[in-house]
Amino acid sequence: MKIAFFISLLLLCAPIFAVADVGQASFHNIAIASSLLGAKNACNAPLHLPSSDDIFFVADVRIVSLIPQVGNATSDLSNASVLWSWSADFPQEARFSIREEERCPAGEIRYSAPSNPSLSGAISYLYGNSTETLLLSSASANPIPLNLSAGKLIDADFLQPFANLPLTLHAALSVAYSFSKSSYSYQCVSKDGYVGCGCEGTFYRGIRTFQRNFSDARNFSVEVGPNSLLWLNPPLSSRLSGNETGKIALFARRLPANISLVFRGKEIAAAQPYSFSTRTGGCGEKIVGRTFSPQQASLQGVFMNTSAPIFPSQLVDKNASYFPFYLEFPWHADAGKANFTIAYEDAFSIQQEFSREFFVREPTQFSSTLGASSTGEAMEKTAAGGEAEIEKSATGSNGAMEKRKASDDATAAAYPARAQPGAFPDFSLVAAAFAFPLAIGAAAVARRLEWL
Repeated sequence: MKIAFFISLLLLCAPIFAVADVGQASFHNIAIASSLLGAKNACNAPLHLPSSDDIFFVADVRIVSLIPQVGNATSDLSNASVLWSWSADFPQEARFSIREEERCPAGEIRYSAPSNPSLSGAISYLYGNSTETLLLSSASANPIPLNLSAGKLIDADFLQPFANLPLTLHAALSVAYSFSKSSYSYQCVSKDGYVGCGCEGTFYRGIRTFQRNFSDARNFSVEVGPNSLLWLNPPLSSRLSGNETGKIALFARRLPANISLVFRGKEIAAAQPYSFSTRTGGCGEKIVGRTFSPQQASLQGVFMNTSAPIFPSQLVDKNASYFPFYLEFPWHADAGKANFTIAYEDAFSIQQEFSREFFVREPTQFSSTLGASSTGEAMEKTAAGGEAEIEKSATGSNGAMEKRKASDDATAAAYPARAQPGAFPDFSLVAAAFAFPLAIGAAAVARRLEWL
């Protein structure tokens, strides 16, 4: 009943996973969580023949998995929890023959009426600069939530693409039995000069507790971000219409499950860079693995990455270790306002978008028509007697930004026109800007001298 409620709560609060394997494995592992606590042998541990010193058929305590997990990693934004298990199996009654003296008959010890098994222990985990401990008992929950707050991370967690998450478990499993014991020992008694020897029996009852101690350790990883995107040939704020090839470098600390490129509200390319598979672990849990498989990508162009992480410190906001991905795709733009959106989603359904807006214009047909235009164009006589149009800049009146339009008899348009003479620049504002901090400093020194 509790598990059904927990699954319902997860469905309401958690996002729908971008990767079906991840969602199915997570729900499956939550569903079997209760059956992993107190079972006779939930994780197929080796069987043991009970003895008078160790009564257990099976005794097992272990860390099973993280929920959710992909490739032994989870996400700091996915409300991760740890799945664990304990099992105990022992006889309801057991008899063992004991012989304390070869010259005497064998005795017997009988165990009966066992108690319920009892568990005590803890799972500890180190994350960033913090170590936390989760207490375990026979009544503990499963799975147990982890606190993966970003505020705990330290610089060392960014030297590798993922943050480290080592978990250790220490626990003791015990069960108490009533027992009765009969034993015989060889003894000699001296009386009146005669020595008599024989086997003497001893009988007693009591309570005995059997205990097994356990330790387990697992190392997991946590995807903590950030991701960064770099246009290798960015669309200019104003560009000509036509065909183009987009080239993007994606620096990822959250590995992508889906990438889509949307231009003017329409998806023009998409990729699923990883393939996912599921296997069953020793406790019946589902384990999701992933393999980089660019040949399965639906991107219309080139998609690839390198196996080794890099430190692109000059290209990203956060200096860290990233997995680089390269995307190349064709696109076509007609005149008008345009925008690109790169939608990014990882295997844990953490989403991120990168956008870029620009304006597309049609190319202007070249004209060599002479004469002044209504937009403020003027005529200038050249030394050779020819004429060329001058297009005045809207940002200046002294001619410094003016450029000549080309004609067969004039200088090429790429060369700026000669600047017209103007008034000598006024440096009063610059002088005031330098003088102000000096005045403030002098005032501070004077006040300090007053204190002295």
